[in-house]
Amino acid sequence: MLTRDQLLLRALADDGDRALILGREERREILRRLERLEKLEGELKQTQADLRRLAREKAELEERFARYRQRHPETVGVKLGKPYFLRRGPAEPPPVPEHGHPGARAGHAAHLRPPPERIDRRVRLPLTACPRCGGHRLSGVQELRHRLVEEIPLPSTEVTDYTLERRYCRDCRRLVEPTVPGVLPRARLGLRLMHLVAQLKVFHRLPTEQIPPVLQSVYGVHVSEGEVMGILTRLASVYRPTFERFQGAMRDAPAKYLDETGHSVNGDGAYLWVAATPTEAIYRVTPTRGHLGALDLLGATPTGTVVHDRFVAYSQAARKTGLPQQLCWFHLLGDAKELAEFHGAEGEQILRTLRRVYRQAKRWNGRGTEAAVRTLERRLERGLAERPGTSIRCHRFVRHLLSAKAWLFRFVLDGRVEGTNNRAERALRPSVVARKISGGSRSWHGARTMATLTSIVQTLRLRGQMLVADGPAYLSAG
Repeated sequence: MLTRDQLLLRALADDGDRALILGREERREILRRLERLEKLEGELKQTQADLRRLAREKAELEERFARYRQRHPETVGVKLGKPYFLRRGPAEPPPVPEHGHPGARAGHAAHLRPPPERIDRRVRLPLTACPRCGGHRLSGVQELRHRLVEEIPLPSTEVTDYTLERRYCRDCRRLVEPTVPGVLPRARLGLRLMHLVAQLKVFHRLPTEQIPPVLQSVYGVHVSEGEVMGILTRLASVYRPTFERFQGAMRDAPAKYLDETGHSVNGDGAYLWVAATPTEAIYRVTPTRGHLGALDLLGATPTGTVVHDRFVAYSQAARKTGLPQQLCWFHLLGDAKELAEFHGAEGEQILRTLRRVYRQAKRWNGRGTEAAVRTLERRLERGLAERPGTSIRCHRFVRHLLSAKAWLFRFVLDGRVEGTNNRAERALRPSVVARKISGGSRSWHGARTMATLTSIVQTLRLRGQMLVADGPAYLSAG
C-alpha cells in the first residue's frame, strides 16, 4: 500500500507541467482528498469483512432454522414425543354458500324420517269449523290425511312395596324369604335405575356430579354422588362373571386389535389399554406402558393374530405368547407421509411404494396365498431399494420395515384379519373423550371399576345392544 507522500509524488509526476505551478493550497487540498480516499478504502474493507461475517451467520441461522422447522413445523403438534399433523385453516372464513330449496336434488331419492315401528293409539280429529275464518259452512269429508307424531310420556318412577313372607326352613334351620325380582340383594333402587346410572356415566360420559341432578329433574329420584359411585362399584362386581366371559371370547378371537392411551389415576400417570374384536372390547388400566399390560390383556394362552401400531410392547407380548402379528398399515402410511414432508424425494419414494403395495395387497380380500405374499414382499423391497439413500431417518424406517416384513401381510392370507388397528382406535375414542371431561380416575379402585363397566357397555354396543334394556339378561345368564 502506497503512503500519502508517495501518492502525492506519483500524482505530481503524472502531471509534471502542472506541478511547477501548484500552490500550497492546492497541495493541501490534494492531501485532504487522499486522506478521505484512504479512510473510505479502510471502511470499504471493513464493510466487506462485515458482509462476509454476516453471510456466514445468516447461513448458520438458516440451517438451524431449517432443523427447527423439521422438528416444529407450523402444521405439526407433538403428542408423547411424536409429531402429528394439523390441517392449516384458511386465513379468512369461507363464504357461506347460498342454499337452494330444502330437500333432495331433482331426480334424487328423498331422505325422510323413518316411520315408527308401531302405533300405540289412533285419534280421529273432527272438523266442525273452519280454522282460518271460523265459519261453519263446510262440505262433507273430502279426504282423510294421516299425520304421525312421536312423543314421550311424562317420566315418573314406580315405587313398589314388596311384602315378603318369611318362614323357617327346617333343613337350613333359619328364616328364609323369597327373592325380589329385578333388584340386587339389599338394594333400594331397582336394577333398571342402576343400569341407567351406569349408562349415563359410561356410555354418555356424564360427570358423576351431573348424574344426580339429571335423575332428580327428569325422574324425581334423589340420588347422591356417593350413591352413584356405590352403584357403579356394585354393578362392576355383579358383572364380573360376564366380563370374564367377554374377555375369554376376545382371547379366543381370530384377531384382536390392541391400542393404549394415557390415563390419570389420582393425579398420577397411568395407561388405559384396549383389546378389541368385532364383538368385544376389553379395557384394562395399568401404571406403566410396558409389555406386561399387553400380556395382561392377552392372557396366558391366547389364540389368533395381534394387530397393533408397531409399538414395541405389543411386539414383545406377541413374541412371548407366540402369536402372529399384523402391523397397522394406517400408521405405516402416516409415518411415510411424514418422511415425504420432511425428507423430499426419498420420503416420497417410500410413500409411493407403500401406497402401491398396500393397494395390491387389499385386492386379495384375505384370500391370498404364500406365493402372493412373497410377490408383495419382493415388490416392497424393490421399491424401497430405488430410493436415494441420503437420510438417516429414512434409512432407519426402511431397515425396520424390511426386518418386520413377515408381519405386514397377515391380512392377505386371513380374511378375518384387518390391515389396520382402526378398530382399537375407535374403541378408545369414547374413553379419551371421557378422560377430557372428567380428568381421569380418583383411585385405582375407581379405575378398575370404570374399566370393567366400560368393557361391558362397549361390548354390548358392538353387539347392537344397550345396558339398560339388555344388561339384565346377561346377569340372569351368569
